[in-house]
Amino acid sequence: MENSYQLKISTSNLSSLVFIKTLMLSLTLSAKFISLPTKVKKFVFIRSPHVNKKSKEHFQILKHKRLYFVTISSDALKTFLLKAPNDVNIVIKKITL
Repeated sequence: MENSYQLKISTSNLSSLVFIKTLMLSLTLSAKFISLPTKVKKFVFIRSPHVNKKSKEHFQILKHKRLYFVTISSDALKTFLLKAPNDVNIVIKKITL
């Protein structure tokens, strides 16, 4: 009997999520995914601390999250984790039926 796992995957690189989706298709896993909200962090830096207060630089960090429900064996899970990119944060939760 195959086990069922819940994978919560988050990364700031959207192309890594596309790679994970193609990796799941190549391993022929039955997966259902939910797109979670993208978190946005914005930073504002003043370029000149003394005179030019209006001169500012704006930066933002986008963090994309997906929730995957996967029915997978332990061996396939090991190969999936070995091939996953390094910049991806994966949380695994076993689901009992």
